[in-house]
Amino acid sequence: MTASARSLIRFIMLVAAALFAVPVSAQLAVTITAERTNYISYEPLYVTVTVTNTGGQDLVLGAPGGASWINFSVMSERGEPVTAISSPVAEPMMFRAGQALQRKFNIPRYFHITGSGGYVIKASAYHSDLQRWINSRPIRFTIQQAQKPRWEKSLALPKDHRMAGKYRRYQLFNFHDTDKSYLYVRIIDESTGAFLVTLPLNTLIPDRDVQIQVGGDRSLHLLSMGSPTIWVYQVVNLDGKVLKQDFYQVKRGTPRLDLSESGVVTISGARPYAPEAPKRDKFRGTGDRPDGLPLE
Repeated sequence: MTASARSLIRFIMLVAAALFAVPVSAQLAVTITAERTNYISYEPLYVTVTVTNTGGQDLVLGAPGGASWINFSVMSERGEPVTAISSPVAEPMMFRAGQALQRKFNIPRYFHITGSGGYVIKASAYHSDLQRWINSRPIRFTIQQAQKPRWEKSLALPKDHRMAGKYRRYQLFNFHDTDKSYLYVRIIDESTGAFLVTLPLNTLIPDRDVQIQVGGDRSLHLLSMGSPTIWVYQVVNLDGKVLKQDFYQVKRGTPRLDLSESGVVTISGARPYAPEAPKRDKFRGTGDRPDGLPLE
């Protein structure tokens, strides 16, 4: 074979690679979004990953050996990688042309992110045809330490609890984000000092009191002002589970959270919140909701 023939064959192969590789690589789009940009250490940090098959053919989502086809990388703002502690699970699946799917992940389940500072996270999906990972654009978030508790109390777990007799501590604290303030609850194991739960409850008007009562079952009852006209009532147990959340309105004055001698908690001086029908204008949608409603 002459040199000119070999050159022609190489040229044809390069053209073919360009024609076929570009559409396949462009067939998968990966994006990642977070609910906020600022978080408290040890709280859940949920991200949503969207993967879209933008090409005209079906493909298989699945890494070699049946491994998860979704992965994450997290780095500190100084460029230091954060060590993973586990991997997300995403089983192989057929991904149809034009299909888009979303998955939600709690990043602290996979990375031990507790130190204060800025972080960068990327999501990746495995392209089985190309046998490589397709990365999303990175997003940034910050971790801050909780402020000094505005209230705390230690209590023994109730008799019907599987760890009855052990002590846990409720802590309440505020977190002032860029444009809103939030009320947080934290549950601490008194025997180990471990933070069992750190949870944002609702938006909060700064510098307003939070009414607190502990019920007969040792659950924590909270009444806080989420907006100028709406009060948020929530009940949390010593496992950090939100048992109840209701909303109340007042025209004037302040409602009261009362505790009876038998340990029953009631609310007086307010009526249940009844949202008004949305106005039909281009500036407001039917999904609008007032401040103070709990975070999803």
